[in-house]
Amino acid sequence: MGIRAVFFDAEGTLLHIYPSVGAVYARVLAEFGHPVPEEELERRVRKRWPEFKRYFRDFSPEICRRTWRRIFREAVEPWLADPGEELFSAVYEAFARPDSFRLAPGTEEGLRFLRERGVKAAVLSNWDERLFRVLEAFGLDRYFERVFVACERGFGKPEPEFYLLACAEMAVQPGEALMIGDDPELDCEAALRVGLRARLYRGEDIFRIIKEEVDEGAP
Repeated sequence: MGIRAVFFDAEGTLLHIYPSVGAVYARVLAEFGHPVPEEELERRVRKRWPEFKRYFRDFSPEICRRTWRRIFREAVEPWLADPGEELFSAVYEAFARPDSFRLAPGTEEGLRFLRERGVKAAVLSNWDERLFRVLEAFGLDRYFERVFVACERGFGKPEPEFYLLACAEMAVQPGEALMIGDDPELDCEAALRVGLRARLYRGEDIFRIIKEEVDEGAP
């Protein structure tokens, strides 16, 4: 059975926050007159990220925004007790701008390769509506038949229904779909459990991964 669709994780796979979450936070804080040591803030975010990720258990536009507000508040707590809604909104919007991201190497080349081969492409992400804006800003939206966003759909990875919904809307069987992502559990193990193929992304060239997987899975 050949690969008829490739599903991509977004942040950490196709998109990489630049220069870092802490740096983006610090930049916006400085604009509001709150200088914070960028490296210390980034270390705090990295240390607490496994805990922060667990906050995303329920999904809706309102819940997701509230969760990001909580994460930001807890991240900057040693320097700022109450960031306030205006500051949080500025930080939230900073992650909707393309200058806060870099594309993974080989992204556009890989997506063009899929189009030329007639293989469908989609994004499966636990992010929110900002993802649509970032993809459009980079000109990537034209490559994807669907963008499945947990905070808009009401559920996300690692729920089996999220992957099965993607397969159904893309009109492929699970065994005909490949999931590429950087999270061993959310992107790979969960996908494999419902019958998809999966490839753990570790910073390689996206085009090389796609070509290798599609050529290997060709009928």
